[in-house]
Amino acid sequence: MDPRQSRITELAIAIKKQTETLQSLLDSLKVATPSFSVNANQELPRNAAVQLAQSSILDSCTELQDLVEGPLAHVGRIMSPRVHISSALQAIVHFNIAGKIAKHETISFGEIAKRCKMDVDDVKRIMRLAISYRIFKESHIGFVNHTASSFLIAENLLVRQWISLCCDEFIPAGSFLVPAMNKWPSSEEPNETAFALLHKGDSLWEVLKKQPEKAQRFAHGMEYMRTLPPFDINHLFTSLNWEIDCEMVLVDVGGSQGSIAEALLRRHPRLRCYVQDLPETLSKAVVPKDLKGRLEFVSHSMFKEQPIKADVYLLRSILHDWLDGYALQIIRNLIPALEAGSKVIINEICLPEPNAISAYEAQLIRWVLHMSFSLATETNNNSGYDLSMKQQFNSKERDVHEWETLFRLADRRFKLNRIVNPPGSFLAVLEFEWQPTTP
Repeated sequence: MDPRQSRITELAIAIKKQTETLQSLLDSLKVATPSFSVNANQELPRNAAVQLAQSSILDSCTELQDLVEGPLAHVGRIMSPRVHISSALQAIVHFNIAGKIAKHETISFGEIAKRCKMDVDDVKRIMRLAISYRIFKESHIGFVNHTASSFLIAENLLVRQWISLCCDEFIPAGSFLVPAMNKWPSSEEPNETAFALLHKGDSLWEVLKKQPEKAQRFAHGMEYMRTLPPFDINHLFTSLNWEIDCEMVLVDVGGSQGSIAEALLRRHPRLRCYVQDLPETLSKAVVPKDLKGRLEFVSHSMFKEQPIKADVYLLRSILHDWLDGYALQIIRNLIPALEAGSKVIINEICLPEPNAISAYEAQLIRWVLHMSFSLATETNNNSGYDLSMKQQFNSKERDVHEWETLFRLADRRFKLNRIVNPPGSFLAVLEFEWQPTTP
Protein backbone atom coordinates (compact mmCIF):
# COMPACT_ATOMS: atom_id res chain seq x y z
CA MET A 1 0.00 0.00 0.00
CA ASP A 2 1.08 3.61 -0.63
CA PRO A 3 2.46 4.98 2.69
CA ARG A 4 0.88 8.35 1.84
CA GLN A 5 -2.60 6.87 1.82
CA SER A 6 -4.81 6.93 4.89
CA ARG A 7 -5.94 3.66 6.42
CA ILE A 8 -9.54 4.23 5.34
CA THR A 9 -8.42 4.74 1.74
CA GLU A 10 -6.31 1.57 1.91
CA LEU A 11 -9.32 -0.36 3.16
CA ALA A 12 -11.59 1.02 0.44
CA ILE A 13 -9.11 -0.07 -2.24
CA ALA A 14 -8.71 -3.48 -0.59
CA ILE A 15 -12.48 -3.98 -0.44
CA LYS A 16 -12.78 -3.19 -4.15
CA LYS A 17 -10.07 -5.73 -5.05
CA GLN A 18 -11.44 -8.37 -2.68
CA THR A 19 -14.95 -7.93 -4.05
CA GLU A 20 -13.71 -8.24 -7.62
CA THR A 21 -11.94 -11.46 -6.63
CA LEU A 22 -15.13 -12.83 -5.09
CA GLN A 23 -17.22 -11.86 -8.11
CA SER A 24 -14.72 -13.53 -10.43
CA LEU A 25 -14.88 -16.72 -8.39
CA LEU A 26 -18.69 -16.69 -8.41
CA ASP A 27 -18.71 -16.12 -12.17
CA SER A 28 -16.35 -19.05 -12.71
CA LEU A 29 -18.62 -21.25 -10.59
CA LYS A 30 -21.72 -19.92 -12.40
CA VAL A 31 -23.21 -18.78 -9.08
CA ALA A 32 -25.49 -15.75 -8.86
CA THR A 33 -24.21 -12.60 -7.17
CA PRO A 34 -25.48 -12.28 -3.56
CA SER A 35 -28.70 -10.33 -3.23
CA PHE A 36 -31.52 -9.69 -0.80
CA SER A 37 -34.07 -11.18 -3.18
CA VAL A 38 -36.40 -13.80 -1.78
CA ASN A 39 -35.02 -16.13 -4.47
CA ALA A 40 -31.37 -15.55 -3.55
CA ASN A 41 -29.04 -18.36 -2.55
CA GLN A 42 -28.99 -18.90 1.20
CA GLU A 43 -25.19 -19.11 1.29
CA LEU A 44 -22.13 -18.77 -0.91
CA PRO A 45 -20.49 -21.91 -2.29
CA ARG A 46 -18.61 -24.02 0.25
CA ASN A 47 -15.38 -23.43 -1.58
CA ALA A 48 -12.09 -22.55 0.15
CA ALA A 49 -11.23 -19.72 -2.26
CA VAL A 50 -14.73 -18.24 -2.01
CA GLN A 51 -14.67 -18.42 1.78
CA LEU A 52 -11.24 -16.76 1.92
CA ALA A 53 -12.44 -13.91 -0.30
CA GLN A 54 -15.60 -13.58 1.77
CA SER A 55 -13.60 -13.48 5.00
CA SER A 56 -11.26 -10.81 3.63
CA ILE A 57 -14.15 -8.59 2.54
CA LEU A 58 -15.93 -8.88 5.87
CA ASP A 59 -12.77 -8.17 7.86
CA SER A 60 -11.95 -5.08 5.78
CA CYS A 61 -15.56 -3.83 5.88
CA THR A 62 -15.84 -4.14 9.65
CA GLU A 63 -12.51 -2.35 10.19
CA LEU A 64 -13.57 0.44 7.82
CA GLN A 65 -16.90 0.83 9.60
CA ASP A 66 -15.21 0.94 13.01
CA LEU A 67 -12.77 3.63 11.84
CA VAL A 68 -15.34 5.78 10.06
CA GLU A 69 -17.70 5.72 13.06
CA GLY A 70 -15.07 6.84 15.55
CA PRO A 71 -14.81 5.40 19.07
CA LEU A 72 -17.87 7.13 20.53
CA ALA A 73 -20.31 5.84 17.91
CA HIS A 74 -18.44 2.52 17.62
CA VAL A 75 -18.97 1.63 21.28
CA GLY A 76 -22.59 2.74 21.10
CA ARG A 77 -23.28 0.58 18.05
CA ILE A 78 -21.71 -2.47 19.66
CA MET A 79 -24.01 -2.17 22.65
CA SER A 80 -27.49 -1.07 21.67
CA PRO A 81 -28.61 -2.61 18.38
CA ARG A 82 -27.82 -6.22 19.28
CA VAL A 83 -30.22 -6.17 22.20
CA HIS A 84 -32.97 -4.55 20.15
CA ILE A 85 -32.72 -6.68 17.02
CA SER A 86 -32.67 -9.80 19.21
CA SER A 87 -35.97 -8.70 20.75
CA ALA A 88 -37.44 -8.05 17.31
CA LEU A 89 -36.38 -11.48 16.05
CA GLN A 90 -37.76 -13.09 19.19
CA ALA A 91 -41.15 -11.50 18.46
CA ILE A 92 -41.01 -12.41 14.76
CA VAL A 93 -40.52 -16.06 15.69
CA HIS A 94 -42.90 -16.13 18.67
CA PHE A 95 -45.81 -14.64 16.70
CA ASN A 96 -44.82 -16.47 13.49
CA ILE A 97 -44.83 -13.20 11.57
CA ALA A 98 -42.64 -14.49 8.76
CA GLY A 99 -44.73 -17.63 8.41
CA LYS A 100 -47.93 -15.63 7.96
CA ILE A 101 -46.62 -13.95 4.80
CA ALA A 102 -46.53 -15.82 1.48
CA LYS A 103 -43.30 -15.87 -0.49
CA HIS A 104 -44.20 -13.20 -3.07
CA GLU A 105 -46.96 -11.47 -1.10
CA THR A 106 -47.13 -7.73 -0.48
CA ILE A 107 -48.98 -7.18 2.79
CA SER A 108 -49.90 -4.27 5.05
CA PHE A 109 -48.88 -3.96 8.67
CA GLY A 110 -52.56 -4.02 9.56
CA GLU A 111 -53.15 -7.36 7.83
CA ILE A 112 -50.07 -8.84 9.53
CA ALA A 113 -51.39 -7.70 12.90
CA LYS A 114 -54.73 -9.33 12.13
CA ARG A 115 -53.18 -12.64 11.07
CA CYS A 116 -50.81 -12.75 14.05
CA LYS A 117 -53.32 -11.40 16.60
CA MET A 118 -51.00 -8.52 17.51
CA ASP A 119 -51.27 -4.80 18.06
CA VAL A 120 -50.66 -3.08 14.73
CA ASP A 121 -48.29 -0.49 16.24
CA ASP A 122 -46.21 -3.28 17.79
CA VAL A 123 -46.04 -5.02 14.42
CA LYS A 124 -44.92 -1.83 12.71
CA ARG A 125 -42.17 -1.09 15.25
CA ILE A 126 -40.84 -4.65 15.35
CA MET A 127 -40.82 -5.06 11.60
CA ARG A 128 -39.30 -1.69 10.80
CA LEU A 129 -36.33 -2.52 12.99
CA ALA A 130 -35.98 -5.89 11.25
CA ILE A 131 -36.31 -4.12 7.88
CA SER A 132 -33.32 -1.93 8.78
CA TYR A 133 -31.34 -5.20 8.98
CA ARG A 134 -32.78 -6.27 5.60
CA ILE A 135 -35.03 -8.84 7.23
CA PHE A 136 -38.24 -8.04 5.30
CA LYS A 137 -38.55 -5.07 2.93
CA GLU A 138 -41.00 -2.16 3.00
CA SER A 139 -41.75 -1.95 -0.71
CA HIS A 140 -43.93 1.12 -0.22
CA ILE A 141 -45.12 2.91 2.90
CA GLY A 142 -46.99 0.52 5.17
CA PHE A 143 -46.57 -2.57 2.97
CA VAL A 144 -43.90 -5.24 3.27
CA ASN A 145 -42.47 -8.21 1.38
CA HIS A 146 -40.10 -11.02 2.20
CA THR A 147 -36.36 -10.76 1.70
CA ALA A 148 -34.03 -13.75 1.55
CA SER A 149 -33.49 -13.65 5.33
CA SER A 150 -37.13 -13.26 6.34
CA PHE A 151 -38.18 -16.06 3.99
CA LEU A 152 -35.48 -18.26 5.52
CA ILE A 153 -37.13 -17.70 8.92
CA ALA A 154 -40.52 -18.57 7.47
CA GLU A 155 -39.32 -21.79 5.83
CA ASN A 156 -36.67 -23.19 8.15
CA LEU A 157 -37.74 -24.68 11.50
CA LEU A 158 -34.14 -25.05 12.66
CA VAL A 159 -33.50 -21.34 12.12
CA ARG A 160 -36.59 -20.44 14.14
CA GLN A 161 -35.58 -22.80 16.95
CA TRP A 162 -32.07 -21.34 16.98
CA ILE A 163 -33.40 -17.78 17.21
CA SER A 164 -35.76 -18.82 20.01
CA LEU A 165 -32.96 -20.60 21.88
CA CYS A 166 -30.68 -17.58 21.66
CA CYS A 167 -33.34 -15.01 22.53
CA ASP A 168 -35.03 -16.95 25.33
CA GLU A 169 -31.97 -18.51 26.97
CA PHE A 170 -28.49 -17.50 25.84
CA ILE A 171 -28.84 -13.75 25.44
CA PRO A 172 -30.72 -13.18 28.75
CA ALA A 173 -28.06 -15.26 30.53
CA GLY A 174 -25.42 -12.79 29.35
CA SER A 175 -26.72 -10.11 31.72
CA PHE A 176 -26.03 -12.44 34.65
CA LEU A 177 -22.35 -13.07 33.85
CA VAL A 178 -20.90 -10.44 36.19
CA PRO A 179 -23.24 -11.35 39.10
CA ALA A 180 -22.28 -15.01 38.64
CA MET A 181 -18.57 -14.16 38.62
CA ASN A 182 -19.03 -12.16 41.81
CA LYS A 183 -21.06 -14.88 43.51
CA TRP A 184 -18.93 -17.86 42.44
CA PRO A 185 -15.39 -16.69 41.62
CA SER A 186 -13.23 -19.31 39.87
CA SER A 187 -16.07 -21.85 39.90
CA GLU A 188 -16.01 -24.85 37.55
CA GLU A 189 -19.49 -26.07 38.47
CA PRO A 190 -22.15 -26.09 35.73
CA ASN A 191 -24.82 -24.90 38.19
CA GLU A 192 -22.81 -21.84 39.29
CA THR A 193 -23.15 -19.88 36.08
CA ALA A 194 -24.92 -16.91 34.55
CA PHE A 195 -27.41 -19.36 33.06
CA ALA A 196 -28.04 -20.91 36.49
CA LEU A 197 -28.76 -17.49 38.02
CA LEU A 198 -31.34 -16.91 35.28
CA HIS A 199 -32.89 -20.32 36.02
CA LYS A 200 -32.97 -20.27 39.82
CA GLY A 201 -29.91 -22.46 40.31
CA ASP A 202 -30.49 -25.06 37.60
CA SER A 203 -27.70 -25.75 35.13
CA LEU A 204 -28.49 -25.85 31.44
CA TRP A 205 -28.35 -29.65 31.55
CA GLU A 206 -30.83 -29.74 34.44
CA VAL A 207 -33.22 -27.42 32.60
CA LEU A 208 -33.08 -29.61 29.50
CA LYS A 209 -33.71 -32.73 31.56
CA LYS A 210 -36.73 -31.21 33.34
CA GLN A 211 -38.28 -29.58 30.27
CA PRO A 212 -38.46 -31.86 27.20
CA GLU A 213 -39.70 -29.07 24.95
CA LYS A 214 -36.58 -27.05 25.73
CA ALA A 215 -34.42 -30.12 25.18
CA GLN A 216 -35.98 -30.55 21.73
CA ARG A 217 -35.42 -26.88 20.93
CA PHE A 218 -31.80 -27.15 22.07
CA ALA A 219 -31.29 -30.21 19.85
CA HIS A 220 -32.78 -28.35 16.89
CA GLY A 221 -30.57 -25.34 17.61
CA MET A 222 -27.46 -27.49 17.61
CA GLU A 223 -28.65 -29.20 14.44
CA TYR A 224 -28.98 -25.79 12.82
CA MET A 225 -25.42 -24.91 13.81
CA ARG A 226 -24.23 -28.07 12.09
CA THR A 227 -25.82 -26.91 8.83
CA LEU A 228 -23.62 -23.79 8.72
CA PRO A 229 -20.52 -24.03 6.50
CA PRO A 230 -18.02 -23.64 9.39
CA PHE A 231 -19.54 -26.70 11.10
CA ASP A 232 -19.99 -28.79 7.93
CA ILE A 233 -19.20 -32.40 8.79
CA ASN A 234 -17.33 -32.73 5.51
CA HIS A 235 -14.51 -30.80 7.20
CA LEU A 236 -14.25 -33.69 9.65
CA PHE A 237 -14.28 -36.31 6.90
CA THR A 238 -11.62 -34.46 4.90
CA SER A 239 -9.42 -34.16 7.98
CA LEU A 240 -9.77 -37.83 8.92
CA ASN A 241 -8.93 -38.87 5.36
CA TRP A 242 -9.73 -42.48 6.20
CA GLU A 243 -9.22 -45.34 3.80
CA ILE A 244 -10.76 -48.20 5.74
CA ASP A 245 -9.78 -51.56 4.26
CA CYS A 246 -10.83 -53.66 7.26
CA GLU A 247 -13.71 -53.66 9.72
CA MET A 248 -13.48 -50.83 12.23
CA VAL A 249 -15.63 -49.85 15.22
CA LEU A 250 -16.29 -46.24 16.21
CA VAL A 251 -18.06 -44.91 19.29
CA ASP A 252 -19.58 -41.42 18.96
CA VAL A 253 -19.58 -40.21 22.57
CA GLY A 254 -22.44 -37.79 23.17
CA GLY A 255 -23.46 -38.30 19.55
CA SER A 256 -27.06 -37.14 20.00
CA GLN A 257 -29.37 -38.72 17.40
CA GLY A 258 -26.61 -40.02 15.18
CA SER A 259 -26.28 -37.61 12.24
CA ILE A 260 -22.47 -37.75 12.29
CA ALA A 261 -22.41 -41.54 12.62
CA GLU A 262 -24.88 -41.96 9.76
CA ALA A 263 -22.76 -39.83 7.45
CA LEU A 264 -19.60 -41.71 8.41
CA LEU A 265 -21.24 -45.08 7.85
CA ARG A 266 -22.42 -44.12 4.38
CA ARG A 267 -18.90 -43.06 3.44
CA HIS A 268 -17.22 -46.15 4.89
CA PRO A 269 -19.06 -49.46 4.26
CA ARG A 270 -16.75 -51.46 6.57
CA LEU A 271 -17.30 -49.17 9.56
CA ARG A 272 -19.64 -49.96 12.48
CA CYS A 273 -20.82 -47.23 14.86
CA TYR A 274 -22.23 -46.99 18.35
CA VAL A 275 -23.84 -43.67 19.26
CA GLN A 276 -23.91 -42.96 22.99
CA ASP A 277 -26.03 -40.38 24.75
CA LEU A 278 -28.49 -40.02 27.61
CA PRO A 279 -31.82 -41.88 27.41
CA GLU A 280 -33.89 -38.72 26.98
CA THR A 281 -31.72 -37.69 24.02
CA LEU A 282 -31.96 -41.10 22.36
CA SER A 283 -35.70 -41.54 22.94
CA LYS A 284 -36.54 -40.48 19.38
CA ALA A 285 -33.43 -41.83 17.67
CA VAL A 286 -34.10 -44.18 14.75
CA VAL A 287 -31.71 -46.43 12.85
CA PRO A 288 -32.22 -45.94 9.09
CA LYS A 289 -33.09 -49.11 7.20
CA ASP A 290 -29.91 -49.04 5.14
CA LEU A 291 -27.76 -48.90 8.31
CA LYS A 292 -29.38 -51.67 10.34
CA GLY A 293 -26.71 -53.96 11.78
CA ARG A 294 -24.05 -51.26 11.49
CA LEU A 295 -25.49 -48.49 13.68
CA GLU A 296 -26.60 -48.91 17.27
CA PHE A 297 -27.80 -46.39 19.85
CA VAL A 298 -26.59 -47.01 23.41
CA SER A 299 -27.76 -45.16 26.53
CA HIS A 300 -24.64 -44.09 28.38
CA SER A 301 -23.36 -41.24 30.54
CA MET A 302 -19.89 -40.06 29.62
CA PHE A 303 -19.26 -39.68 33.35
CA LYS A 304 -19.36 -43.45 33.73
CA GLU A 305 -16.78 -46.01 32.61
CA GLN A 306 -16.80 -46.68 28.87
CA PRO A 307 -18.32 -50.15 28.29
CA ILE A 308 -17.57 -50.56 24.57
CA LYS A 309 -14.20 -51.52 23.13
CA ALA A 310 -13.62 -49.75 19.83
CA ASP A 311 -10.91 -48.63 17.45
CA VAL A 312 -11.94 -44.97 17.56
CA TYR A 313 -13.80 -42.76 20.05
CA LEU A 314 -15.18 -39.54 18.59
CA LEU A 315 -15.96 -36.54 20.80
CA ARG A 316 -17.35 -33.71 18.67
CA SER A 317 -18.11 -30.46 20.52
CA ILE A 318 -18.27 -32.30 23.84
CA LEU A 319 -15.33 -31.29 26.02
CA HIS A 320 -15.80 -27.55 25.46
CA ASP A 321 -18.95 -27.87 27.58
CA TRP A 322 -16.84 -28.77 30.62
CA LEU A 323 -13.96 -27.21 32.51
CA ASP A 324 -10.89 -29.30 33.16
CA GLY A 325 -12.04 -31.20 36.24
CA TYR A 326 -15.07 -32.62 34.46
CA ALA A 327 -13.31 -32.96 31.10
CA LEU A 328 -10.64 -35.10 32.79
CA GLN A 329 -13.36 -37.40 34.14
CA ILE A 330 -14.79 -37.84 30.65
CA ILE A 331 -11.39 -38.66 29.14
CA ARG A 332 -10.33 -41.00 31.96
CA ASN A 333 -13.59 -42.93 31.68
CA LEU A 334 -12.47 -44.00 28.20
CA ILE A 335 -9.26 -45.60 29.45
CA PRO A 336 -10.65 -48.99 30.63
CA ALA A 337 -11.89 -49.66 27.08
CA LEU A 338 -8.71 -48.56 25.30
CA GLU A 339 -6.19 -50.90 23.73
CA ALA A 340 -2.82 -50.14 22.19
CA GLY A 341 -3.39 -48.01 19.11
CA SER A 342 -6.94 -46.94 20.01
CA LYS A 343 -7.66 -43.41 18.82
CA VAL A 344 -9.56 -40.59 20.51
CA ILE A 345 -10.66 -38.01 17.94
CA ILE A 346 -11.49 -34.56 19.29
CA ASN A 347 -13.47 -32.37 16.88
CA GLU A 348 -13.50 -29.04 18.68
CA ILE A 349 -12.44 -25.44 18.45
CA CYS A 350 -8.70 -24.98 18.86
CA LEU A 351 -8.17 -21.33 19.74
CA PRO A 352 -5.42 -19.54 17.78
CA GLU A 353 -2.60 -17.57 19.36
CA PRO A 354 -3.32 -13.87 20.02
CA ASN A 355 -2.88 -11.72 16.88
CA ALA A 356 -2.61 -14.83 14.70
CA ILE A 357 -5.90 -14.05 12.96
CA SER A 358 -7.82 -10.95 11.92
CA ALA A 359 -9.80 -8.89 14.41
CA TYR A 360 -12.97 -9.98 12.62
CA GLU A 361 -12.16 -13.66 13.14
CA ALA A 362 -11.14 -13.02 16.75
CA GLN A 363 -14.53 -11.43 17.42
CA LEU A 364 -16.20 -14.60 16.21
CA ILE A 365 -14.12 -16.67 18.59
CA ARG A 366 -14.44 -14.45 21.63
CA TRP A 367 -17.93 -13.02 21.23
CA VAL A 368 -20.97 -14.10 23.15
CA LEU A 369 -23.31 -16.18 20.96
CA HIS A 370 -24.99 -13.93 18.46
CA MET A 371 -27.71 -14.39 16.00
CA SER A 372 -27.80 -16.92 13.24
CA PHE A 373 -27.92 -14.46 10.35
CA SER A 374 -24.47 -13.18 11.21
CA LEU A 375 -23.25 -16.75 11.59
CA ALA A 376 -24.71 -17.80 8.28
CA THR A 377 -22.36 -15.43 6.48
CA GLU A 378 -19.41 -15.36 8.85
CA THR A 379 -17.92 -18.59 7.61
CA ASN A 380 -14.24 -18.14 8.21
CA ASN A 381 -12.00 -20.26 10.39
CA ASN A 382 -12.81 -21.13 13.98
CA SER A 383 -15.74 -19.90 16.03
CA GLY A 384 -15.67 -20.65 19.71
CA TYR A 385 -18.03 -18.28 21.46
CA ASP A 386 -15.60 -18.62 24.33
CA LEU A 387 -17.43 -16.20 26.60
CA SER A 388 -20.74 -17.91 25.88
CA MET A 389 -19.29 -21.19 27.14
CA LYS A 390 -18.44 -19.39 30.38
CA GLN A 391 -21.99 -18.01 30.66
CA GLN A 392 -23.82 -21.24 29.93
CA PHE A 393 -21.58 -23.96 31.34
CA ASN A 394 -18.62 -22.45 33.25
CA SER A 395 -16.52 -23.99 30.53
CA LYS A 396 -14.25 -22.68 27.80
CA GLU A 397 -12.71 -23.17 24.40
CA ARG A 398 -9.08 -24.36 24.46
CA ASP A 399 -5.92 -23.65 22.48
CA VAL A 400 -3.52 -26.37 21.36
CA HIS A 401 -1.41 -26.11 24.51
CA GLU A 402 -4.49 -26.51 26.70
CA TRP A 403 -5.64 -29.55 24.71
CA GLU A 404 -2.24 -31.21 25.05
CA THR A 405 -2.08 -30.40 28.76
CA LEU A 406 -5.59 -31.74 29.34
CA PHE A 407 -4.79 -35.13 27.82
CA ARG A 408 -1.40 -35.27 29.53
CA LEU A 409 -3.11 -34.69 32.87
CA ALA A 410 -5.69 -37.36 32.05
CA ASP A 411 -2.95 -39.90 31.38
CA ARG A 412 0.56 -39.57 29.96
CA ARG A 413 -0.09 -42.58 27.76
CA PHE A 414 -2.13 -40.41 25.40
CA LYS A 415 -0.02 -39.18 22.49
CA LEU A 416 -1.10 -36.35 20.21
CA ASN A 417 -0.59 -37.68 16.69
CA ARG A 418 -1.82 -34.74 14.65
CA ILE A 419 -3.87 -31.56 14.52
CA VAL A 420 -5.76 -30.54 11.39
CA ASN A 421 -7.34 -27.10 10.97
CA PRO A 422 -9.45 -27.44 7.82
CA PRO A 423 -9.80 -24.20 5.80
CA GLY A 424 -13.23 -22.69 6.35
CA SER A 425 -13.94 -24.78 9.44
CA PHE A 426 -14.50 -23.57 12.98
CA LEU A 427 -13.58 -27.00 14.36
CA ALA A 428 -10.11 -28.54 14.40
CA VAL A 429 -9.45 -32.28 14.45
CA LEU A 430 -7.06 -33.53 17.14
CA GLU A 431 -6.10 -37.20 17.07
CA PHE A 432 -4.81 -38.75 20.30
CA GLU A 433 -3.49 -42.31 20.34
CA TRP A 434 -3.42 -44.63 23.35
CA GLN A 435 0.12 -45.95 23.85
CA PRO A 436 0.10 -48.07 27.02
CA THR A 437 3.86 -48.73 26.88
CA THR A 438 4.66 -45.02 27.10
CA PRO A 439 6.65 -44.42 30.32
